[in-house]
Order: sequence, then C-alpha cells, then structure tokens
Amino acid sequence: MKKVLWIFASAFLLSNVFLSTSCKDDTTDDLAPIVVVKAGPTPDKVVGGTGTEVTVTVEATKGTADLESLLISDASGKLDVADITVNGSTPAGNAILLVSPADVETWVITIKVTADPGTATYTVKVQDKGGLSDETSFDLKVETPVAEITGATIQLWNAAGPVGTGGIDLDNGASTGTKLSTGGDDSYLQAELRDMGIDSLAGSGDNWRRRLGGINGTEVRYVGNIGSSADFGAVASKEGIVDIFDAADALTETLPTWGSFTVSSVVVEGDVFAVYKSSTETYYLVLVEDITETTALGDNTDNYLVSIKY
Repeated sequence: MKKVLWIFASAFLLSNVFLSTSCKDDTTDDLAPIVVVKAGPTPDKVVGGTGTEVTVTVEATKGTADLESLLISDASGKLDVADITVNGSTPAGNAILLVSPADVETWVITIKVTADPGTATYTVKVQDKGGLSDETSFDLKVETPVAEITGATIQLWNAAGPVGTGGIDLDNGASTGTKLSTGGDDSYLQAELRDMGIDSLAGSGDNWRRRLGGINGTEVRYVGNIGSSADFGAVASKEGIVDIFDAADALTETLPTWGSFTVSSVVVEGDVFAVYKSSTETYYLVLVEDITETTALGDNTDNYLVSIKY
C-alpha cells in the first residue's frame, strides 16, 4: 500500500513540474518596434497631377531586436524610389535596409504625389531583425485641378450691344446673347454670367450700368478684389473654388425695373465673382482683368476682359 501511495505522489509532483514549465511567460520573443508620426503630412492637401511633394517625419523605437528595414507604400503597393526621398536622399531601394541603426531612428520622408483626386493613404512600415514590424499610416486629400480660360478675346460685353453679346459661356469663354432675339439667336442658353446693360434713363453716353448678374438660374456671389481680399491666382483646384463660393457674399442690390432680381455693385477692375450652375453642379471663378468703357451716345461696345477657372 505504501508503495502505491509513493508512486501516486511522484506522478502528482511530475505533473506540477510540467504544468508550471508550460505556462511560464515567453520572454525570448523580439518586441515589435514602435512607430510614431511626429509631424505631417505637410501639406495635408494637394492638387492632383501637379507632382506636389509632401513631407512626413516618422520615428521608430526598437524592441529587443535591432531595426532592419523601412518600407513606404500606398494602396497600390510600395512606392517607386523616384517618388521618394529619405532624409534628403533618394534611396537605393524600397524597402530601405538600415545600416547600423540606432535604438531610436527618425526619418524625414518626402513623397511626390501621383495619386488620383480623392483620399490617398500612405503607409510607413518598419521591420526588425527578429521579423516583427510596426507601421503607421496617414491620409492625404488630393484635389481636382481646375481648367483655366484666359486671353485677350475672353470678353463679356455690354448687354445693350449687338445681338449675341451681353452674356458669357464660362465653360469656353465664348460670348452669348442674353435672350432669344428676333434672328433666332439662342446662344444665351449656354451663358452662366451676364452684363446688366445700360440705364436708359441716364440720358447721356455714360449710361452703362457696369453690373453683373446670373442667367439661366445660376447664382453669382461676390468674392472680393485682388487688390485686397481675393486671391484668384492661387486657386488651383475645383474644391478650392467651392470653398470660395461658400464663403463669398450673395448679391443684394437690385435695379428699379428688374424687381427682386439681384445684381452686383458697380464692377471695378480686379473684382472676383464665384458662380454656381446647379444644372451641372459646376462652380466657376471669374476675375475681371480689365474694363473698356465707351462714352459716345449709342456706342455700347463696353466690355470686361475676364479670366475664368472652373
């Protein structure tokens, strides 16, 4: 009986040794590096198709094993080395092998943006010599580039002038009429902006109203003048035009014979207007570059020279 008990006790002790050994913490595995985005991307919004460069600073702290490599990618895969620099130099490859890395490494990464308009996501992945890795991602807003129309022939004429003038097609800069004429001219249907013609009660040759308004249901807003508050030249994206329209002032002035139809104040050179066409959901930005005003009675060849972005 004693021999049986001794065998049972021995078996029990061995089982305890087995259990305690199999459940101990595994402290020999390498720890993944810690990756932190320190700053960026700068800028966080770019215009597509322009090859704009953005910069981001990434820091990695090693775990147990030394850091080994750095990989930079987007949704389609790793980036071409021609589109990246790391600490000011073009790498030999991507992934980038780290030679004699410190315990804490910091990289200033510059990326040439070739993504289509929308949200572009970039990922920086760091791997250690134990095969473990950590990564960080950042989003970049890629906006749609504008179309621009400019030149000496992009003119909006006095609406009291010849048939087929007084309006402008902001999609191509062509002059249009402002209403269906007896000659059948229906070009006004393509217009997004119109001149408001002459004040027939003024009684002199200097009777051009020099005011603008919407046409075919477009909404016109006043942005400002490039001599003070408006910056036409810096606007490079369609999304930027939308933002400008949203912040611009609605037209509030009216004309005695036009009822509640709202028009601009008297236009001066450098004025910028934002126009929205709801039927096509298109936003336009119009800069009045120059104004030619005639004073001879009956001479209604007054006009604005304009530049257009949309």
